[in-house]
Amino acid sequence: MNNTHNRQLERQRRHRRSVLLGAIAALAIVGIAALAITRAASGGSASGNAAAATGETNSMGMPVIATPGNPNGTATAAGITAQPATWALGKVPLNVAVRPNWTITNTGNDTITLGEPEVQINQGCCPGALTYQGTNVLTPGDTTRLSFELSMHPGMDGAHDMTLHVPVNHADGTSDILDLTVTGDFRN
Repeated sequence: MNNTHNRQLERQRRHRRSVLLGAIAALAIVGIAALAITRAASGGSASGNAAAATGETNSMGMPVIATPGNPNGTATAAGITAQPATWALGKVPLNVAVRPNWTITNTGNDTITLGEPEVQINQGCCPGALTYQGTNVLTPGDTTRLSFELSMHPGMDGAHDMTLHVPVNHADGTSDILDLTVTGDFRN
């Protein structure tokens, strides 16, 4: 074998090594991307703050994930308490639905009727559906739950801050307002 032939063989080996290393790098990139897509589609995020999918989908076909964040405090309004007072959702992925909810209890002495809540948008947009999960007429000691579905897609991303004004109508014809809040940063 001559020197020219040896150089040619060495170039071929380097070329095969480069192709092999390139293929391994491409497979690694595809694998990482597939993992990120799978986590995001299941309600998690690529950053490791994954939220568990509930197995449900909302009316828009988005997967519902377990409500992330921190429920905090107790709100009161003339014989009514709600827990939490605030849902601080933190970072919420786009194209999924979350359903923060509040437990509302009649701690007073008269029957009350909870009216249709109104949403005040302090920052962000697009409030979702508010639903009582149970009766909205509470005798003393009764409890119900209020659920608020939120789902954002690209173009609706960013910080959101909303106040829910829940009318509390008393048997004597008077009324009060129970204020609840929810905040979140919707983005991928």
